[in-house]
Amino acid sequence: EEDIPELRSRMDAARRGLENLWDEENGFYYNRRTDTGEFSRRISPTNFYALFSPDVTPERQRRIADGHYYNPQEFYGDWMLPSIARNDPAYPEQNYWRGRVWAPLNFLVYLALVRTELADVRRDLADKSARLFLKEWREHRHVHENYSAITGEGCDSGNSDKFYHWGALLCMIALAEAGYVPGFGQPLEE
Repeated sequence: EEDIPELRSRMDAARRGLENLWDEENGFYYNRRTDTGEFSRRISPTNFYALFSPDVTPERQRRIADGHYYNPQEFYGDWMLPSIARNDPAYPEQNYWRGRVWAPLNFLVYLALVRTELADVRRDLADKSARLFLKEWREHRHVHENYSAITGEGCDSGNSDKFYHWGALLCMIALAEAGYVPGFGQPLEE
C-alpha cells in the first residue's frame, strides 16, 4: 500500500508523456530515439500498446486501426501480428524477433484493444490468433514459441521451440473474446 502513491505518480507521468509519441501525420504512436529525440519508424506490435491508455481518443483509435493494423504493408495478413512490420527490411528473414508472430505480443495487443471501441479489430485478432494456433496444432500437435508470419508454420525454424507454453495464449485470446474466460475480454477498471 505504501507504493500506491509512487505508482500513481509514475502512471500519471507516463500518461502525460504519451502525447509526445503521437505523430499526427502518420496517425500512430511511435517510439522516440533517445539520442536524437526523433521518431523511430521501425514499428512492431508494441506500438499498439498506447491503446492501453484511456487518453487515446476514439478517433485516434480508429486511425491506428485503419492506418496500421489493417495495413497489409505493415501488420495485416493471414498470419499475424508479425513482430516487426511487413515492410521492414528484416521481415523476410522470419528469424526470431525479425518478423515472426509471438503469442505474448498478440495477447498484450488484445488486452489493449479491450479498452477501446475497436471491437472489429479485437474480434479479428482473436480469430486470426486462433487460426494460427490451430494450423500447427492440427498438423503436428505442437504449441510453438513463435510462428512464421508468412506461412503460419512453427516447425519451419530452429528458433521456435515446439512445446512452449506461451503459444497457448493465442487460444486464450479467442476464448476470452468468446466469453469463456472470466475477467478477460472485459474493459479493465480504472
